[in-house]
Amino acid sequence: MSNRTERDTLGELLFREFDAYAAALTEKGEDWAHAWPSDSWPPHTPLATLQGRFAVAREAAAAIGVAPSDSEITEEHRVRLEYRALFPDGAPPLSG
Repeated sequence: MSNRTERDTLGELLFREFDAYAAALTEKGEDWAHAWPSDSWPPHTPLATLQGRFAVAREAAAAIGVAPSDSEITEEHRVRLEYRALFPDGAPPLSG
């Protein structure tokens, strides 16, 4: 049985790998929100590699109970993009 730290770590890995995949899709001119759940890429290409890394991270996270749906992953990535747009230098300090 997994503990919260393992779930948090693998959940964060899942979203870090997704972020890299979505960023590469955007750089290629793809609409990441529509392309990621359905498109497949030719073998031995950067997008195929990133898609595979994300798939492995998703399987590992699911094995310990972190299994967000495609729509939850898309929404979480949108939230993270909005956060980065608000705070491009990282999180603001909590103390003045």
